[in-house]
Amino acid sequence: MAEEVGAIVAQLDQARELAFSNTEMFPQVVKQILNLVNHPSIEIQRWCGLFLKKAFTSEPKEVPKGVIIDLAIDALVPAKTLAQTKDLEVFKAVIDLSIILYKLVFSYVADNDGSHAIWDSLRNLKNDLITKFDLQFPFEPSYDKEHDQVRNLDAKLELLKFLFTVIDYQLRSLSTRFYSLARVNPQHTLIKQGPMEAEALALLEKVLAPIQDEILVTPLVTAVMNHLAVVVRRKRQFLDRVIPVLESFESNLKLQSNYESLEAFKLSKKYCDRTLRCLLNYMSKSQIIPPAYQNAVNRKIATLTSRGDDIRKKNILEASPDDTNIKKRKYEGFENPLKKIKTLDYKHLYGLTDVNSDLNNFDLSTLPQHILVSMALTALQRADVKRLAAALEIVSSRYSEVVKGMSQVKSEAATGDDEEDDDDAAENFTSETTYTVPPPKSLSFQEKKEHVKMIVDNFFGLSEKNGDSQEIVKKQDNGSVSKELTKVAVKTWNRDSWLLLLTRLATRGMYTIDGDESLQDVAQNEQLSDIIRQALFDYFLANIHERVDTTIEWLNEEWYSEKVTNEEKLRDEIREKWQQKYESDPNSVDDMERKIEQEVASTPVDTPRYNKWCQKVLDAMIPFLEPTDRKIFLRMISDLPYLNEKMLSGVKSLCADPARSKLGFLALQFLVMYRPPIKEACFNVLRELQSSDQEDLKEEASKLLTKYGQ
Repeated sequence: MAEEVGAIVAQLDQARELAFSNTEMFPQVVKQILNLVNHPSIEIQRWCGLFLKKAFTSEPKEVPKGVIIDLAIDALVPAKTLAQTKDLEVFKAVIDLSIILYKLVFSYVADNDGSHAIWDSLRNLKNDLITKFDLQFPFEPSYDKEHDQVRNLDAKLELLKFLFTVIDYQLRSLSTRFYSLARVNPQHTLIKQGPMEAEALALLEKVLAPIQDEILVTPLVTAVMNHLAVVVRRKRQFLDRVIPVLESFESNLKLQSNYESLEAFKLSKKYCDRTLRCLLNYMSKSQIIPPAYQNAVNRKIATLTSRGDDIRKKNILEASPDDTNIKKRKYEGFENPLKKIKTLDYKHLYGLTDVNSDLNNFDLSTLPQHILVSMALTALQRADVKRLAAALEIVSSRYSEVVKGMSQVKSEAATGDDEEDDDDAAENFTSETTYTVPPPKSLSFQEKKEHVKMIVDNFFGLSEKNGDSQEIVKKQDNGSVSKELTKVAVKTWNRDSWLLLLTRLATRGMYTIDGDESLQDVAQNEQLSDIIRQALFDYFLANIHERVDTTIEWLNEEWYSEKVTNEEKLRDEIREKWQQKYESDPNSVDDMERKIEQEVASTPVDTPRYNKWCQKVLDAMIPFLEPTDRKIFLRMISDLPYLNEKMLSGVKSLCADPARSKLGFLALQFLVMYRPPIKEACFNVLRELQSSDQEDLKEEASKLLTKYGQ
């Protein structure tokens, strides 16, 4: 898998060089990359995110503005898809990309009233990123809100830029120098000024929250102030809301975070005060402060300046009497979160407070039972669910460690004479009655088929239900199957896991391992597997647009399982041939293992079962494709493990259809660029189209053949 991803990345690097060196190819390459954002590899998703960010932030100047806007519209849905990737580098790149997309598409919709689909895509992307500002994405939230405030700052700072972009565009500006809501037609049916301004004002309150918080998250606070320097200049009508927040900011009243040292907190106050002083000085020099606030702002500037002068005269990192006035925020975490205990007693097992605290020595058993019950019920009612779950997890881990240690001690003590006593007791034991379990009832082949159909139906029924995600433990194999076929496919359980089990059951579950199985049994097992394959095929046909991923996983399983199995058979045949040759003439064979591997590597491994079902899937899918289905079709042909010329025959029908001709030629061009093994087969299809009677087909096929030097 790593080698395959590396090969794809190498091809993508070449495509990137082509895009930025050839202006004409730039739009085509960008569109091809947009189709790859759904690739399961994080490395490829990261490459796509960084490429798209660079493509829209530093696109070639020769590319027309209209082309860039068209690409931005096409990139809205892929950007939202990439925004779900739980990778910090990908997420940051998507936010930078979304800032550019928002500006381009917002102005486009403003000039083209009635673009409902485009506007909906832009709103979906915007709402998704706004929601993530309050979360810890791409990380999971913890039970400690204070900890969540000071971590994941990289993503928060990037999202802050996006939020201020939305505020800037969705609020009217008194100046026409910069784009704002004032440029939008008041009668616009999609961009309605009332809701737009209301949303922007709500976002303004959201970004002002870090300044008003009781603790200082310095990177976030200073970033908000720096962004406000732009907003207050362009949106002067909202100074009545911004200035009171800035004026009320007092670093000496902030609480020290439990996740920063005293020295870091003192530096935080210094930098926040300096940033605020610079912002207020800028506003004063720009003469944008309303007269009602002028005196208050001047007093604030004087206070901050005097405080800054005092700090410069002394070493801020040294201890001072003022340090006693600094208060820490109440800690919401656990003082003793260790999951292993040194002393085996209930006090250490359940205690989450400081080990040295006198509170641990209080004997609760001296209290009456009704008081204890009342205390427990009150505590449970007030407890935060996430925090309670985390506490129980810590106690559970401690208990598991204790039980594990006691089991080891017992097992060591049970050796020696006890084993001999047990053996003697077992030898002397005689049972008066011998119970024999009856053998299972044998099933006819028809009954087996009916049971398999019932199992398949149950699997599909279970896949429609939501289930909790659980980790799957890998089981050790007995050495009878290739190790490649025993890798865990389901690491976390979800609703699609049932379908993945069906693919494994069809490709490997019915496979006969023992060599003495009769041909009839092998044929019957293959028929049972085909029942499952047909069910998966019918499941795909019921909704080809939403079930492409499941079908791709199934066909990849088919190809991989069949290739590994047939390769093992081929290796055994070649080994037997060389073994016979070695036994007849030992001197004629040198380094037999190397020769076997060379012959295996040079001999093609057929996968007829995969070829059959892949052909059926493509033949069934192509007639139902619409011109707008290019993403799912390109996804299908790009992620299938193997294609041949016969499988490409269906693409010819797409090219011959006037309504879907563009989709067919796009698929062929995609395969030529990104799947070198099938390149020659694509050229053969293009040559056949070049010799057709339709002039438009001949022209398009000739153009592509000439483009690729054929």
